[in-house]
Parts: sequence; C-alpha cells; structure tokens
Amino acid sequence: MQKDAIDWSALETLTAIQKPGKQDLRVRYMTLFLRSSMALMEGIKEALIASDKQLLTESAHTLKTTCLMIGAMKLADTCARLEQIGRGNALQDAGDLPILAVEQYEEVTAAFREALQRGVSNRRL
Repeated sequence: MQKDAIDWSALETLTAIQKPGKQDLRVRYMTLFLRSSMALMEGIKEALIASDKQLLTESAHTLKTTCLMIGAMKLADTCARLEQIGRGNALQDAGDLPILAVEQYEEVTAAFREALQRGVSNRRL
C-alpha cells in the first residue's frame, strides 16, 4: 500500500467539527466510503465496457467528489480525468485510466481498512 494514497490532513480537519459524544466523523466518512464507493467503481467499469458516456460521467463525478472530501486526491484526479472523457464523449481516449483508477481505489480502500483496524478514533491518523 502506498502511503500517499490518502491526504490524511483532509480527514483530520473533520475533528474541528466533531461533536462531543458522537461517532468519530473520520471513522464515519471512511466507513461510508468503503460501503458506497464500490458501486461507483463498478459504474465506471460498466460505462467503459458499454460505451455509456452518461454513466461514466456520473459515476466518475460522484466518486471524484467523494474522494476530494476524504483526501483521496490521486483517485480524485483520475476520476476527474475520466469525467472529462465522458463529458467529451471520447471514451476511446480513456487509455490506462481505468486500470489506474482501480489500482488507486484499491490503495485507498486498503489504507482506510488499515486505519479502521488500528482504531483511528483513539488516535490521530
């Protein structure tokens, strides 16, 4: 796993709005990402296979936005590039971006699983 898959400072900023006695927002965001992001990655893959520019644009845009919120900046950048390809109706120009997106996605999910296993709510990331 690459250490730079996540900009942990993005998640650390959530501690500023953390309400006492409530679930750690960092844990909540990481957990939500792990639960919901696979469907978006599948949407990207499916869109490229089916040459569905709308599905590619929507899936890549949603995943990009989520990644920006949680500090997955490299994956967000790759998703932004895929989104532009969908908007430009140039799916044939995707090249290795889908493979890169899958690799980056796996790095992000592995980093989050590791952080959650370490008990992120008890210490800084």
